[in-house]
Amino acid sequence: MPIKTWELDPNFKYEIMNEPGGEHLTACYQCSTCTLGCPITEIIPSYNPRKIIQMSLLGMRKEVLSNADLWICALCQTCTARCPQDVMICELMGAIRRIAEEEEAAGNIKIESARPLFEKAFLHTLQKYGRLYDMGLALEYYPNREGSKIKGMKAMMKDYKDFGMRMFKKGKMGPLGGGGVFKGMRPEKIKEREVLKKIFEKVEEKEK
Repeated sequence: MPIKTWELDPNFKYEIMNEPGGEHLTACYQCSTCTLGCPITEIIPSYNPRKIIQMSLLGMRKEVLSNADLWICALCQTCTARCPQDVMICELMGAIRRIAEEEEAAGNIKIESARPLFEKAFLHTLQKYGRLYDMGLALEYYPNREGSKIKGMKAMMKDYKDFGMRMFKKGKMGPLGGGGVFKGMRPEKIKEREVLKKIFEKVEEKEK
């Protein structure tokens, strides 16, 4: 893909470096250790964190923020542990993702990956119940993923027939409350629930 120099944003790298986790972006000297050691590349050979970093350094802002590969990283920390320059690549990816989400909220780009939506639903479930509650997570994630509640519920029921049914049998998914077959499906309150609530409040304060 040819690079159009007049479309590059020379300030993009500084924008990333101003985000928590992106401070060491310019320390990267493109050795490819992150890509060669990444376990995700064994499943998705096209995934290349080194390339994303290079594009960021060049100022290819739009291409980076709209890149679906940005959301593939599993945050396993393998690249971070092996990077000779301590770029903190997992944290760097998080910093770029936050910028991408802000751009989507502003209507400037469209994120094709469903991962941001899932992560928001996951965190909201923890905040609401104090622990992971699979049915609550599914009810929040699926309707929004498909853009409408009808399509979303159809997608949920399609997945529920296979994977969901196996979870149901293990007592992981099902209606609230009940005993017998439904035992264990109610999202019980966890100990120290107020501590978890304070964690979310602290994070929200820092984001402001």
